[in-house]
Amino acid sequence: MNLIRTTLLTGALIYGLIFIVELIRGHILLQAIIGVILILGLAALPFSKEEHLLHNGEMVAVWTCILLFGLYAILKSGGLV
Repeated sequence: MNLIRTTLLTGALIYGLIFIVELIRGHILLQAIIGVILILGLAALPFSKEEHLLHNGEMVAVWTCILLFGLYAILKSGGLV
């Protein structure tokens, strides 16, 4: 579990830096702010001591990815993306 936490924290820091650079440049202001908040929330999840909260967070993350992938597939097949 320690390697997973370290990897997730490293990835969150990298993505956080990318969002902060975009925030400073002002290209995607609102998306950068939302991205930083989401990345910080997801990176903090494995450090929770409560197993139920961790399980719920993992399920939300997994289903969000599945639904967003499905939405992308629908939009791609319709020619909108």
